[in-house]
Formats: sequence, C-alpha cells, structure tokens
Amino acid sequence: MIKVGIAICAMITLSTAAMAATPVETIDKLFDAMRRGDGASIAALVEEDARLDRLQLDGTLKHGVFTDWINWVDQQEEGAANEQIFGVKTLQASPKLATVWAPFVIHYKGKLAGCGVNQFTLAKSNEGWRILYGIDTPHDGDCSTYRSQFE
Repeated sequence: MIKVGIAICAMITLSTAAMAATPVETIDKLFDAMRRGDGASIAALVEEDARLDRLQLDGTLKHGVFTDWINWVDQQEEGAANEQIFGVKTLQASPKLATVWAPFVIHYKGKLAGCGVNQFTLAKSNEGWRILYGIDTPHDGDCSTYRSQFE
C-alpha cells in the first residue's frame, strides 16, 4: 500500500513539473526546484541523459550531464543554492522547439558565488516542455553589478 502511495505521489510530481505552459516557465520551475534542493522536480523537467555543459573562461568546453547536477542539488539544504535568472530571452521559431537565454547570479549559502549566462534548448512533447540541453558560461567581471547590465 505504501509503495502505491509513493508511486502516485511521484506521478503527480512528475506530471505537475513537466506541464509548464511556456519554455520560460519550465526554466523558472528548474531554478525554483534548485532553491528547494529538489532534484526529483528537476529530473521531471529534463530529458533523460540530457547534457549540461560549461564554456569555461579560457574557451574550453567542460562536458557534463544534468544527472550530476541533479545529484548535487539533492545534497543541498533548502535555500543553500540560490540562482536568480533575469533578462530572460526566448527564441521560439517553432511551436515545439525553443531556446531560452537566461543571465544569472548565484549565491551559495548566502555568499555571492558567481554569475554568467545559461542557455537551454527545449522541446514540447506530449508531457509539456522538456529541457534537452543546457550550457552556461561564467562572466569574468564584477558579479555584484552584473544584473544591472540586463535591467
């Protein structure tokens, strides 16, 4: 009986998380889940085996997967990782494909930890908007004033 209840709760979480109306709403849900330390909600928004890369300041590309980030998020206490996005732009040339560009500032355990730009590729499936790919790059300047460049 307990297993059935857990399965139903998981299905409700997955269907609720994946049913974002827009690509930007999907990305907002992603970062809301990160702030809660809720990897399961992130996993519900991301396609299985989706890549998550970083373009380093020196121009090298560091390859990764969302699964690693999700596992890290699951280890965080609520509010420990606070990534705020702003100045978000969406390119949606098709009703079922979109790219979301989202500058960010992140605080970790109350301290400014970095800033830069995220870029996500999303597809609209029968389950709603899902993240297929993510990449970010850090900003090499002053993160305390970075947000003001976009507002």
